[in-house]
Amino acid sequence: MYKLLLLLLCAVLCLGEPGTAMAESEASVAITEGAVAARPIPRPNYKRYKGRKKHRKPGLFRRWAARRKAKRKVKTESSRRGVITVDPPTRNQ
Repeated sequence: MYKLLLLLLCAVLCLGEPGTAMAESEASVAITEGAVAARPIPRPNYKRYKGRKKHRKPGLFRRWAARRKAKRKVKTESSRRGVITVDPPTRNQ
């Protein structure tokens, strides 16, 4: 059903006369050409430099992960408070 309607629409559009529908008078063409020539050329809008993206604030999930990691680190350090760790002895050769 939809294909048939689409084909009929395409046929109507193809058989239509684009010249009569788009006809303009010569006076209006001259006026529009003059208006286009007098219009100033727009300058491009450049974006402001916002710096390196590497120094941006991390996203929500990365901040959460960093917070969990910091909490774990504080917890393990507090449980080891007062414990002195020493490197294993080495032989002098």
